[in-house]
Parts: sequence; C-alpha cells; structure tokens
Amino acid sequence: PTPVTRPTPNINVASATPAAGAISLSTLWQSRVLLERRDSLILTLPNGSKQLQRLGRNALFTLTIDGKNLKVTLDSLQLIPASAEASREAVGTTWTGWLGAYGKLENFTASRGGVLVEELTQTVANLLPRLPRGGARPGDRWADTSKKSIRVEIFRTDDQRTGQWRVAAPMDREGIRVIPVQVREAFEQIGRGSSAGRNMTMTAQGSRSAQYYMTLDGRVEVATVIDSAAKLITIPGSQQSIPTMQYSRTLIRFRPLVAKSPNE
Repeated sequence: PTPVTRPTPNINVASATPAAGAISLSTLWQSRVLLERRDSLILTLPNGSKQLQRLGRNALFTLTIDGKNLKVTLDSLQLIPASAEASREAVGTTWTGWLGAYGKLENFTASRGGVLVEELTQTVANLLPRLPRGGARPGDRWADTSKKSIRVEIFRTDDQRTGQWRVAAPMDREGIRVIPVQVREAFEQIGRGSSAGRNMTMTAQGSRSAQYYMTLDGRVEVATVIDSAAKLITIPGSQQSIPTMQYSRTLIRFRPLVAKSPNE
C-alpha cells in the first residue's frame, strides 16, 4: 500500500486534537518503565574461531509527559556482566526534552555525561513511538529519517536510519484493548573509538523492529524491540578486522506511578 502522506504539523502549537478514531500520545502521563535487554554477540577472531559474548541490562525509569515536555529519570540499573561502579555513575541521570513534529524529540539532553549515559540516551529516546501530532488511525503508514551522532559501546558513531511506521488493527492483549504501533528501521553506522590504547573503527548495517502496544487513551502499555546488526571492527595499521554479528531483544513495560500517601 502507498504510505499516507501527512502535512508537517506546526511545532509551535502546544497540542493538537487528534482526529476521530486516531490515537496519539497522552499529554499528561506518569509511569514507571521497566526495561530488560539481552544481547548476543558473535565475533569471528583472526584465527577463524568464533567467540560468543552475552550482555544485558535491567533498568527502571520514571517517565513524565506534561504537555510537550518529556522527563525521564534512571532510578536503578543492573548490568550483565555486573559493573556496580558504572551503574552507580549512571543512576540518577535525568533526560529532558520536548516532543516536536511527528513525535521526534527536540532539545533532548542528559543531566550527566559519561560513556554509559551516552549509550543509554539512545535507549531512552526510543522508549516511545514517534506519532504524528494529530494522531494516526489503524491502517495509516508513514516514514521518517534521522542522521545523528550516538554512542555505540566504545564508539562515537555517525548513525543514519530510515523508519517505516504502521498502525495495526486494535486487539486485546492480556485483557486490555490496545492498538499496535509498529516500526521497522534500517540503519548504517560508522564509528571510531579506542580500547586498551588502540584506536579502532567500526562500520555496521542493521535493522530494528519494534511494536508499541498503546491504550486507547494514548499511553504505552508494553513495547518489544528486536535489533540485529552486522559489524566490522578494524584496528588501523594492524591488518586486523573482526566481523561481528549482534542480536538484541528488549522488553519495555509501563506501569502506573503510584503516589505515596502523606503518612508514608
């Protein structure tokens, strides 16, 4: 089917009323966000042998949307393999920004720096679907593109991607009526970094598929994400290249933020 072409919304408008039957992100919403990610990396070493590495992270965030303003705070973080020092340095970081045209984050910044915080910034940016300001109906399709600098592990990376979005038919999931918002992105990355005093370069091509299950009042109930990438890590001047395949699965669950009573 031919993608739906929508006029670019006026980003100076504080809010827009969704058309009848359309779904859009709630403009007044607080939630606990539980994120579980698991990565498998298969490295092909110079001698031809394969090496499997498994990584993971469990994170708890507090998310607040107030009008166009977005605020996300990292409340806890568990890394696999464990790194208590890195987790402590990242916990307490707050990301702020506002939702611009087509749900893209504008002026998105973190309150702290560091390699792990920079890497988590991309994770936080993808917690929510990028919906048109005026909403989208089941059957609607649209595309978006992005080009930016991000952190991918040790590499400072130029990331370019194209996403194809689609709103599926309403369905019941665990007793809740939801509307799936789906995206499939293709991306290319070129990065530079260093490890143990050695400079390295990284090139990658991959894809990201995500489904955001949204309630009828504009909240996300749960999201699932699958990423895959073929990478080539090169050590300049050494003639060493390490082809790497990376696969990751992410589950994101949104839970109501329960306020404490004055007596607690």
